[in-house]
Formats: sequence, structure tokens, C-alpha cells
Amino acid sequence: MNSSSLVMVTDLDGTLLDQRTYSYEACLPAIRKVQSLEVPLILCSSKTRSEMEPLWRELKLKDPFIVENGGAIYFAPDYFPFPIDNLKSKGPLQVLELGQGIDMIRRALTEGAQRLHVDIRSFGQMKVEEICQLTGLSKESARDAAKREYDEPFVVRHGNYARLFTALRTKGFKITPGDRFFHLSYGSDKGKAVKKLLDLYRQVNPSVRSVGLGNSANDLPFLLQVDRPILIRNPDRTWDSTITQNIAGIEKPLGIGPAGWREAVERILAE
Repeated sequence: MNSSSLVMVTDLDGTLLDQRTYSYEACLPAIRKVQSLEVPLILCSSKTRSEMEPLWRELKLKDPFIVENGGAIYFAPDYFPFPIDNLKSKGPLQVLELGQGIDMIRRALTEGAQRLHVDIRSFGQMKVEEICQLTGLSKESARDAAKREYDEPFVVRHGNYARLFTALRTKGFKITPGDRFFHLSYGSDKGKAVKKLLDLYRQVNPSVRSVGLGNSANDLPFLLQVDRPILIRNPDRTWDSTITQNIAGIEKPLGIGPAGWREAVERILAE
């Protein structure tokens, strides 16, 4: 890594990626400008490693990325010039795991839903075709989305889900609303993962300033951790109300999705 004084953290779906087509083409000129200036660009998403690593390589990124709503941070080997406790190797990458494993999370969700008579449908119960139908993903992409390790997406079909959510939160689980699903996790969230990563950057350069870009309520935890949070506009031309209620005066570019991302990033780089 270099000692850049700026670090950018970005959500994917609805932010850097178009919410409907999953395309990043509108962002690409700004992404290349960020890379030319050697500013770290951190992808931070609810997506799995199987989904994110190919995109990370396709974009020719070198910086860490955060998977499954903060469940883990992946690094290129020796990215930081000092040892990091509890790092594991997974293939060519190193990983710092922050969240609990998916088996425990799925078991708690299933048992809680059955006990409280709430009809839920989670990724662990879905076939690939069902995930395709709900997300618009191709079969190959849906298979990658199903390879959960730390975070379980689910939908509620019937029942008093408020009681279920309260029961799970009482046991320490975190429930996060996303663009299409609720997400259940334990032990981490995007905010904790981003804070951990920014602390590592500040060990290299204490004057590091951070920018965060997101579009929905599940981005709130990490937008609260950065110096300059930016809220990207959704396809219905609104900005997420949960975020606007919690971060007064947050920057709101006018462009929708990737167009807004490019607008914001180009303004920051010009400054």
C-alpha cells in the first residue's frame, strides 16, 4: 500500500453498481481516476467473497474489500507493512474474520421463526432459480450469492416479524434491511469492519481522511464511521430516509446510482 491521505469506502448495489443491471460502466472513468491518484478504494457490501473477488479483480483493484455486511475483510498478502493478529489465508488472499459462522446464524433464524410462527424464506432454503427470480442475477451469479459464510439474507412472507426481530436482537444478533432482503448476522457489521480497516490505515498515516458512499439503511453503520459520508440517490429519485434522519446534512449528489457515485467522486477528486 501507499501512504495516501485519502481512503474511499463504497457500497456496491445501488451505489457503485446499477441496482437493476449491476453495471459499473457509469462509474468507470471516476474509478480509473481514483486508481491513477493511488487513493485506496474499499468495496464494502453484503455480497459474498465469491461475488466480490471476481469484481475486485475485474476492476483491477489492489485494496482490501469487505464482504457480507462486515463479516470479513479480505487483503492481498502483506498489504499492510506490519503484522495483523488473527489473519487467515484463503487461497491467494488473507482474511480477517469478524462475524460468526453461517451455520449458527441460520440455525437461530430457523428456530426463532418456527417458535414464533413467522414464515420466512432465507438464502439457505432457496434454490438457485428462486434467488435468480428475486434478484435478477444470472444462475452463475446466484450460485455465488448463495455461498454465504457470515450473513444470511431472508424475506418475511407472513407473521409478526417484529417479535422475531426483537427475540433475535435480544440474543445479540443484528438484523439489517437491505435493498431486497433483511440480513441476519452476529458479531459485526459494515461499521465495525470499516472502523477496523481505517484504524489499520491510520497506523500507516495518522492524517488519513475517509469518504464513504452508500445508498440504503444497511450502509448507515459505515457512513457513521467515515469523515465525509455521501448518500447516493435511489432509482425512485429519493434518498434513504433512515440515513438522512441519522446523519444531518449528509451530502446528496443528484445523480442516481452509479451516476451519482461518479458525480460525488469527481467532485471530491477535483477538490
